[in-house]
Amino acid sequence: MIKKLTSRKFIVTVIAAIAGIVTLCGADREVVMVIAGAAMTIVPSVVYCLMEGVLDAKSIRNITEVVADTGEKLGASDDTVNVIKQVGAVGELLADEDFDE
Repeated sequence: MIKKLTSRKFIVTVIAAIAGIVTLCGADREVVMVIAGAAMTIVPSVVYCLMEGVLDAKSIRNITEVVADTGEKLGASDDTVNVIKQVGAVGELLADEDFDE
């Protein structure tokens, strides 16, 4: 669902709809241009930040798995491997916390 809501086509469609509604409500051309310009500047920045959080969470998960597997292969104790996995899970939650709400 997040992928669909953050797609460029969807965002551009929403911005165009907002600009159209503002125009229909009788706003001046300058007002419509300011709203569209602000939306085209702000929305991509917000989407970029949100997607970076998702990618960070996936990266943390992958790195944690590699480190835990390597620790097991090198003979680390089960306790050490479990701590690595727990730390990775906490990092993943922190990176992805905005999407669970």
